[in-house]
Amino acid sequence: MPFRKIAVGIFSCTLIGIAGFLVWKYGFDVTSTEAKEGLGDLYDAAGDKLDEWDLPDWDLGDFSNVLDGFGDLSFGDLFDQDPKLGNNETLNWKDSFVQPNNGGLHLTLQNALDDTWQDEFAAAVGDWQDSDALELSTARVAVDNTCTRVDGVMVVCNANFGATGWVGINENSIQGGVIVSSVSKMNEYYLNNANFDHRRYTMCHELGHGFGLPHTDENPYNANLGNCLDYTDNPDENLEPGDVNMAKLRIMYVARRLRRVESGGAIVEVTELLVR
Repeated sequence: MPFRKIAVGIFSCTLIGIAGFLVWKYGFDVTSTEAKEGLGDLYDAAGDKLDEWDLPDWDLGDFSNVLDGFGDLSFGDLFDQDPKLGNNETLNWKDSFVQPNNGGLHLTLQNALDDTWQDEFAAAVGDWQDSDALELSTARVAVDNTCTRVDGVMVVCNANFGATGWVGINENSIQGGVIVSSVSKMNEYYLNNANFDHRRYTMCHELGHGFGLPHTDENPYNANLGNCLDYTDNPDENLEPGDVNMAKLRIMYVARRLRRVESGGAIVEVTELLVR
């Protein structure tokens, strides 16, 4: 097989890997025919360049048609298990905070943040207030770097928590399977010098968990979903709650669930989304 074909074959395989990553990461719509034609052109160009270098032509056997077999290849299929999801269950606040016929979840957010976080907090709260399943009020309180939990509210705070591995975290207190209080923490160890979009994204993300929402995606390297509960390495593309989370909130807080037992013993649960 000539050395030239080995070198070009290795180069082609490298290009396939790069192309596959780009399709997975950015969601490019590339057909297998287009991919094969493009790689074929690059293969030919690489061969021309190697010819210019006048490399030795060692014959090691037949390595022809290196692109054959790719006719049915779909790069998207190589990553069809992404996005990977963890626990996708929602968690509701206690019924005493919920009025399905009057705006859904009624919740106070205690703003225990210092002055450097007020713009990010205002932006994130404003985005979540667009939901027709949330009635949010805010109360500015003394800066609390210890992030002390308060019954019946969500405390939002910032401090340098050190190299914890998390930029932000939400801690919901659960009693009887429902949320009774929440604390959303911003970690200054990572966020002190972060740009506004990164800080706004983190704020939106942790508030969303405080309302009982799960992640929509846990792979930061794939295509962004356009909502702040999607892990990302480009926060500016995931700044707002997004339609998917607004829909979940409606099911959680402005829908009514009724159960009935049928004659055969089966339990049927009916979810009614109430008209406002």
